[in-house]
Amino acid sequence: MRVQFLKSTVKDFPPPDRPEVVFVGRSNVGKSSLINMITGRNVARVSKEPGRTRMINYFLLDDSVYLVDVPGYGFARVPKEEQDRWRRMMENYFKERKDNIGMVFLLIDSVVGVQPLDERMIEWLEYLGIPYTVVLTKTDKAKQREISRTLKQVRNYVGDQAIVMSSAKEGKGKKEILSRIFSI
Repeated sequence: MRVQFLKSTVKDFPPPDRPEVVFVGRSNVGKSSLINMITGRNVARVSKEPGRTRMINYFLLDDSVYLVDVPGYGFARVPKEEQDRWRRMMENYFKERKDNIGMVFLLIDSVVGVQPLDERMIEWLEYLGIPYTVVLTKTDKAKQREISRTLKQVRNYVGDQAIVMSSAKEGKGKKEILSRIFSI
């Protein structure tokens, strides 16, 4: 599998000549780590500090699909003006690129569970008609009761839609995610 970093941008997107697979979720949920796990390379910058991803990052996977790592929403300790800028950037991105987005992976921390901003993201994706898959992250750090609670919460929103269990540390969920990416 070949992957290469293309660019970080807020509005100068690549041409819409390939489908885009977007990784969204709260700050520090593991978006960059998941991209690194599924590609087998450290192409996305990972930080323990929430809010490090501040632009929309494009990666080209096997010359056939764009992987898109976007800023997280939620608890990053940045000024309100910066949070508002991120929100506007994300709204513009999804509105402008919605016809090019083949799949969104909505990452939810299996320890923390579904948060109000996750609920709003599900509503936003459904409103725009963008296909998405929920990925529960950090399952290696979660207790079974936390995973069960989070699964129940997610199913309240997405019903019987498939949910992928993942751990970037253990490589869990890689096959399922790659299968979804390459079936677009």
